[in-house]
Amino acid sequence: MALPSSSDWASLSINLLDSILDYLVPMEDYLTFGEVCIKWQYAVCEKLQHLRSNHKRHCRLHQPVPLLMAPTADNPRRRCCLYDVMKGKSLWEVELRQGRWSYEGSPHGWLVLVDDNSYKVTLHSPFSGKLIHLPPLEKSIFLEHSGSVHRTIFPYKPRRVCKDWTYIKDMRDLKDIVYSNGLFYVLDGWGVLYSCDVSNDSKVRRITAPDNHCAHLLRVIKHEGGFVIYKLQWFSKNPTWEEVKSLDDVSLFLGDNHSISVIASDFAGCQPNSIYFCQRCSFSKALDGSIYVFSLNDRTVTLLYPRSPRPLLWISPKFA
Repeated sequence: MALPSSSDWASLSINLLDSILDYLVPMEDYLTFGEVCIKWQYAVCEKLQHLRSNHKRHCRLHQPVPLLMAPTADNPRRRCCLYDVMKGKSLWEVELRQGRWSYEGSPHGWLVLVDDNSYKVTLHSPFSGKLIHLPPLEKSIFLEHSGSVHRTIFPYKPRRVCKDWTYIKDMRDLKDIVYSNGLFYVLDGWGVLYSCDVSNDSKVRRITAPDNHCAHLLRVIKHEGGFVIYKLQWFSKNPTWEEVKSLDDVSLFLGDNHSISVIASDFAGCQPNSIYFCQRCSFSKALDGSIYVFSLNDRTVTLLYPRSPRPLLWISPKFA
């Protein structure tokens, strides 16, 4: 039986590719498999969606573990590696876009790049190679907040429908922002929570009544002794942040720009009731950074990744 030529690999049927994926377990094999061509990327995406829809929690190695995006030792300006802090090894390398780009976030497996000269915004998937071009930011607004930490949040599947940016003004001392069920939730420095519906009137409203959509929000504050975690609770219809002593089987991956929460038992080697965090890392400036894990059980801190000459960020593999 003759083997297909190199030009015929893309013609293999989806059913055959699905059967091959049955024998590939570690996520790094899926990353390599999906790099072959667009059709193979599609096969990986379909396989992962099938596993999740059937709730195959025993297939935990198929879950998209949060990976650390770090510069390579031999070519830190042009290439970076996707590093698994649980296994302590690099899984894959990706090519960085050339030019003067600032990396301003990594939500849902997309890198958010801002051109330092034109302020054009591009979404880049290092897993599928897809690019989505967005309108440029207003230079005056971007420079006004150049010393701040930028956070980029959008729905799970970005689409090419954005024609312009909507600027929300008159909000100061913002600490974090998340997107859930069609609303953006914003937290300020005093612990006050707001919501904003940019698809409607873009008005910012203070949360003053019970809202099931933000029932699972956590507020994490770092101090010299570690971290303090708060969860939003409602007393007499007033929102109050109550301290949480344990995350149970949940682990948090905190970054200056983007944070992720996961079920620890879904990942081999993931430490439950813990916080993985970057120390002294800034995504707007190239400062040294190291990765640690903080255990809420015994309040110990363990070094996982040594000091990096360039910014570090968390990213979860997505092939869609």
